[in-house]
Amino acid sequence: MMSILWNTDDWLTPRDVLARLESDPPVVYSTVMTILRRLWKKGVVDRRTVGKAFAYHPMKGEGEQTAERMTGILEAAEDPEAALMHFLAGLDARRRRHLRELLDDGPHR
Repeated sequence: MMSILWNTDDWLTPRDVLARLESDPPVVYSTVMTILRRLWKKGVVDRRTVGKAFAYHPMKGEGEQTAERMTGILEAAEDPEAALMHFLAGLDARRRRHLRELLDDGPHR
């Protein structure tokens, strides 16, 4: 559901999200509403009134949200350095090279 919200600049109602969902078996409207409400309560999405419905929009972009989750996982690890080493060992040469370039360039915002 978040990928649908991230892939548009628009505020989407549950009906808009449902129309864009490709799910088998199909998801019902009440499920979409429940998930969006829970995401809003967790601060993952913002909402505002559009007509008689709420419309939702992500609070952060996909990259920022993913980075925060990765940081949280690393900080929660018993041995963060070992976890990071295992993560790096799993990267292919192209991704390691890209990571080196990003580290050499410094943080961008």
